[in-house]
Amino acid sequence: MPKRKKIKLSKSQKEWIEFAIFAVIALFSFFFWDSYLIYPIKIFVVLFHEISHGLAAIFTGGKLQSILLTSTLGGASYTIGGNKFIIASAGYLGSLSFGAALFISGYDITIRKVIGIILSIILILFAANFISTVLGRVISIVFALLFIILPFYSKEIINAYFFKIFGLISTFYVLIDIKEDLFSDIYRPSDAQFISEITSVPAMFWGIFWFLISITVIVFLVRWGIKKGT
Repeated sequence: MPKRKKIKLSKSQKEWIEFAIFAVIALFSFFFWDSYLIYPIKIFVVLFHEISHGLAAIFTGGKLQSILLTSTLGGASYTIGGNKFIIASAGYLGSLSFGAALFISGYDITIRKVIGIILSIILILFAANFISTVLGRVISIVFALLFIILPFYSKEIINAYFFKIFGLISTFYVLIDIKEDLFSDIYRPSDAQFISEITSVPAMFWGIFWFLISITVIVFLVRWGIKKGT
């Protein structure tokens, strides 16, 4: 039997395929945002949002007492001491950074394995020492296992797109979370408000500041991913 010829794609074709994949991810996120399909990614972002506050407290000389995570996507970090401005800013920055790291690692198996190990260690350590709710501990352990198992034991194309999709939707969630903090009719404490109390600069300024940073990061990731190709 004659051997099947492998289809070789040009760089331009690969870029268009990657663009089409990102467009599908964006449309999927839009139409299923409030469904159980996106829920695991949302709760992951909330968890790392709170972990980021905790890490900032520890790294600036303070202490992290506990982290609360609820099924309604609520979260809180209880800290003592440390640099309050850095701690308050770390939520947006941290969850955005983790999302970007996941997305970028989707293009390199070695980076994917390293990121997977780092995230798994962080999740296990926080679950064992700081996360106070059963839900938070369970979520931490489940994701820790996923980040270890997928890069090492699943097919490369599967774990590559898992990390890409997870990372990109995570950054979308950060952007939407900031938007809701700014423009929601329902009052809820936000990082922008906490930063405002520390700096005496209006919360709207900080919300818009982080909103623009989030858009910039998302645009950069998408453009970088398209150029990188499949």
